[in-house]
Amino acid sequence: MSPVEPRCLLLHGFTGSGADWSSVFPEDRERLALDLPGHLTSPDPTGDYLDEIRALLDTLPASIDRIIGYSLGGRIALSLIQLAPERFRSAAIISAHPGLLDPALREQRRLADQVWIDLLRDQGIDAFVAAWEHQPLFRTQARLAPEILARQRAQRLSQRPEGLARALERLGLGEMPSTWEALARYQGRLDWIIGGEDTRFQAIAHEVLAHRPATRLHVLEDVGHNPLLEAPERLRTCLEHAKTSPSNALRISIA
Repeated sequence: MSPVEPRCLLLHGFTGSGADWSSVFPEDRERLALDLPGHLTSPDPTGDYLDEIRALLDTLPASIDRIIGYSLGGRIALSLIQLAPERFRSAAIISAHPGLLDPALREQRRLADQVWIDLLRDQGIDAFVAAWEHQPLFRTQARLAPEILARQRAQRLSQRPEGLARALERLGLGEMPSTWEALARYQGRLDWIIGGEDTRFQAIAHEVLAHRPATRLHVLEDVGHNPLLEAPERLRTCLEHAKTSPSNALRISIA
């Protein structure tokens, strides 16, 4: 049997890994799930934000024509589309930001990320993970089974503090060029997925919909920021629906 060429690129969130997608897609022969720069054994980023995006684009198999990204991975997916929109016939973006337009907000985000960077370098991975997990963004995860949270914590603790620090320095939201204009011009199918309890990213999603009305918005009810962790089976159903259903603009709630 000849090897299956991957058609879909899967990009995880900050502190995650390509293995995060195994709960969503147990069979992933047609999907390529990468460890992003600075995560686990992936090399640390050394260039600026766009240098890293170009380097990733250059490594992708020619067969890839669909992209799915969560959070940090969603931002990187948008930047890949910005650089090479013709490469991707469709994209699904989960809980992500298209980039900051206000220079003051960009500088504010850089300063906020620097606090995390200093924590990683000065106190190490244990102190960082303890603080990172207590952010309000992740409050809905308190409802999950202890073993699920324990697996996530173990993965975070296996990360290299310098790798994560470099990822924040080079790939943080404050370093990301805006992709809003590229979104508006993108001719492929775009599905935007958010958790129904993730109010911050709901607001961003509605800005995207106003900016690009052809976008399909999917809301996973009773889910927070991380559907991969909180509702993997419902997320898989949503992504399969996004892959096969008509591309008319629509808000879809998935209970």
